[in-house]
Amino acid sequence: MDTAALVERHQALLDAACIAAREQLEKGGFDIAMVPATGEYSFEKRNDPYTGEPTLNGRWALAGSQRRATLVINADGSLLLECDLLCPHPGHAGRWAEQISVWGRDAAKLKAEVGLLAELEGC
Repeated sequence: MDTAALVERHQALLDAACIAAREQLEKGGFDIAMVPATGEYSFEKRNDPYTGEPTLNGRWALAGSQRRATLVINADGSLLLECDLLCPHPGHAGRWAEQISVWGRDAAKLKAEVGLLAELEGC
């Protein structure tokens, strides 16, 4: 199965992950545009080192910035999206949001959370 076929096969889960991330950001008062849409990722097929089965690996980077995101569907069908935020948390004074993470297997039951950091010195 080639990369395009893997993307098509998993499109609903990929889109659900981006939606779950945006919904979590919106709840926290963040700009939902911080999470790229599925179509903005560059995908490639890799083989799972243990099973040899195909995995789908997406990468995104904001031009001229350190912000990036990864979106992976493992051979077992589990998904992990991680997107760097690196900004003050609008709901927690003195805290920074490091990243948004989304994980799961079922598009209707994905979990999402914003990872927090203590306030960065010198910023």
